[in-house]
Amino acid sequence: MSMMLVEPILAFALIASSPMPVIRVDDATPISCLSSEETRDAVAEGRVMQPAEASRHARHAAPGEVVRIRLCRQGEEFVYVVTTLKRDGRVARVTLEGQSGKIATIR
Repeated sequence: MSMMLVEPILAFALIASSPMPVIRVDDATPISCLSSEETRDAVAEGRVMQPAEASRHARHAAPGEVVRIRLCRQGEEFVYVVTTLKRDGRVARVTLEGQSGKIATIR
């Protein structure tokens, strides 16, 4: 392999392996997800609803099996990002407000 081909591949590998925040296309505010411990603390302090309740809100908005739920920060606000798998195999990603459960986006 020539050196010109190796450098872009190496650069891409380094970028792809580094943790980066998820950024919504329609919102310039980056989303940064919390660890399990940080999520437990936020729930225990009453800053956000229980994940099970957020899951129910998401399933109501995008029926299917919840395959992933994460508590994240978007700017100063908490949001839950819930991924559901529909019976037809399609995946939906529901973003909802962490405290109220109000649906922000469904993709």
